[in-house]
Amino acid sequence: MPGYRLTAWLRPLITLAALAGVLSLAACGGGSGSPSSMSGSVKVPLAITPATATVYSGNPFTFLVTGGTQPYAVLSSDQAALPVVGTLTGNTLVVVPGSVGADTAVTLSIRDAAGQTASAAVTVRPALLLPASITITGNPNCGASGATLCSGQDGTASVVLKGPAGAPLAGRDVRFDVVQGDFSLSSTAPGQPLVQTLTVTTDQNGNAAVRIVVPTTAATQIATIRATDVTGGSSVVGQFTIAQFVNGNSVLSIIPTGVTTFTGPDTATCSNGASASFFVFGGTPPYTIGTNFPTAITITGAPVQRSGGSFTITTNGTCFTGLTFAITDAAGRTLLTPPTASNVVGTAAPAPGALVINPATQSCTAGVDNNFDFLITGGTGTFSAILTPSVSQPTVSGGVVHVTIPMASALAGSNFTLTVSSGSQTKTAAIACH
Repeated sequence: MPGYRLTAWLRPLITLAALAGVLSLAACGGGSGSPSSMSGSVKVPLAITPATATVYSGNPFTFLVTGGTQPYAVLSSDQAALPVVGTLTGNTLVVVPGSVGADTAVTLSIRDAAGQTASAAVTVRPALLLPASITITGNPNCGASGATLCSGQDGTASVVLKGPAGAPLAGRDVRFDVVQGDFSLSSTAPGQPLVQTLTVTTDQNGNAAVRIVVPTTAATQIATIRATDVTGGSSVVGQFTIAQFVNGNSVLSIIPTGVTTFTGPDTATCSNGASASFFVFGGTPPYTIGTNFPTAITITGAPVQRSGGSFTITTNGTCFTGLTFAITDAAGRTLLTPPTASNVVGTAAPAPGALVINPATQSCTAGVDNNFDFLITGGTGTFSAILTPSVSQPTVSGGVVHVTIPMASALAGSNFTLTVSSGSQTKTAAIACH
């Protein structure tokens, strides 16, 4: 009986203890709760990216710090070569390397608030020696405007890259960028003749250059271009002036210049079928071609579709002097001093024309006196004549030859031949009696 009473007294207490245990397990995620979740969150490893870097004096460089617990303590093994701040809050660390005379190895160390550490191996190299400004060379035809470049023209922008000791750096990539202004950079890339950014490589003398192209529509302005060493990040800018210059003589050019003269074969004839080509440069193609004597020549190849293209003129026998051209580009610029052409007679004597007797045959009547006249053309203009058989002597007066067949010789069936000579030419006519 006493034992029963004790069990009855303990039963509610044991039940309460069991219930408390179940609630405790539920609060911990059940009986299968993992040890890691019970021991707190896992630490993320501290890291710095990139872990190996090459930087250049005076050129900012960015590292990324991740993981660990902020704030971070930042240390440099060479504060002169790679000066850093003592504490970093955030993940971006920007450093500006100091001036060094040769490649310098530096260890960049990071320690977080929990004591984790990470480091990067950094090589600090001397900065490249860029010029104080970009050299801009303009088109000489633009000099009268007072600007470096004129609308519709081109020029060059160049820099020289040198190493720490002043030696030129060959094979170095330099990027040129249009910063401000109405101009482009000439490119050899297929389908992209004009670009806003162009990367070129320095030659053996450290020179890097690009061609600047200014459109004909550009207004007067100040333009800016930037050159950047791709490897080191150093950059330099240059400014130049653009002038709106619409005088065609400063934009357009043509060869040959002056007077092109065609000469005929003799003193009586001008050239027929002779040709000459003219090449047009500058401005904005295509170029239209006009002339003040359109019927005196034939023009082929007009309009000229590209700079450096040509048009050809061909004579047609018409004599002329002072033929001139109206050459205008797509922007309306006209060449004010175009070339001229002339087609004149030659100095040699005309070649004799073909000797002709008209008519070539005559009929005589038997038993009577017969008289005939023959018209002679061509030759040298001086004629001699003989009759075979020689029954009479023909007479020559200018271009007419008179022949008489006497009645006694005008026998039926008789045939006579008139031979006319002029210089080295001869011609014959026949006379038959019936």
